[in-house]
Order: sequence, then structure tokens, then C-alpha cells
Amino acid sequence: MAHSYAYLDKEKILHLHPLEDEAVKHGKYVGTNLDYDESGFPVIGGEGVIYYADKDTAYVNGNEDNGKQIAVPSGLKSLASQLL
Repeated sequence: MAHSYAYLDKEKILHLHPLEDEAVKHGKYVGTNLDYDESGFPVIGGEGVIYYADKDTAYVNGNEDNGKQIAVPSGLKSLASQLL
């Protein structure tokens, strides 16, 4: 059973939420076993990752304005592809 639900916000940023009722408010969503940080971003390698699905870019320690860009984790790419 999934312990969180993934969805894309209006900016196409990937978020995770523990409650299905919250995820459904954003339209399309999918269950996942990924961990997430206190802000609702997926945690990969111990760091919260902000993933912009429409731009296929990912950042740690901040967003596209002030974060460090990283290679997109394949798990995030496949998760987002189910939501686009």
C-alpha cells in the first residue's frame, strides 16, 4: 500500500502528500512509496528534491531560482510521466 500520493501542482512541480483526500484536490494523482520532506517534496538520497515535470529539471537545497540543479532521478521522471 502506498504511504503517500504524488501529484503535480499548477506549476507542474511534483509534490507528495500522505492523505489521498488532499492529493485528489489537485486532479490526477498516483500512490507511491517514496519518502517526502516536511514541505511535501520527494526525498532522494536524503535530500528533498524539487522536480519541475514540464521542464524535466530537478533541484536540491532550493528551487530553480536558488537551488542546486541535479540529474533527474529516474523514479521521479517515471512518477511524473504518469501524471502529465
